Amino acid sequence: MRAQSAFTIDSWDANGRASGIVTGTPGAGAFIVRSFAGGDIDGRSEVLFIGAFNEDRGSGTYVAVDSFEGAILGRTGTASFWHANTMTRGRSTATDGILRFVPDSGTGELAGIRGTGRIVADGETHSIVLDVEFDGDGESAFEADVAGEARGAVEA
Repeated sequence: MRAQSAFTIDSWDANGRASGIVTGTPGAGAFIVRSFAGGDIDGRSEVLFIGAFNEDRGSGTYVAVDSFEGAILGRTGTASFWHANTMTRGRSTATDGILRFVPDSGTGELAGIRGTGRIVADGETHSIVLDVEFDGDGESAFEADVAGEARGAVEA
């Protein structure tokens, strides 16, 4: 199912973190708050953002994780998604960006959400386009052996 909405950036707080290694694209982090309204998505997200960008050349990359609360396609709850994009000399193509929901991050009526999407910037207008599905009962099969192996790999 496709869902889309415009969004506004309510705050952008550069968190003072920057890479001590100087490259052609300085790296830095930020905490962002954005609001979604109009269309199929209504809510807000808090975003952990890190990027590397050369303002003179218009080239860079970012990676971010959103913690969303609100409604998607009339279903309310919370969920997390991550996204990344790259610009080369002021241009970005559809294949440069990626967005994915974090597995098992959904709560409430958003439990079981999964899918992909993209963030679109058209001048001053920003929007999000999502292609989502939901598990039938909000839960999917849990494989304890696989989860144990993954937990050990993450903690190592």
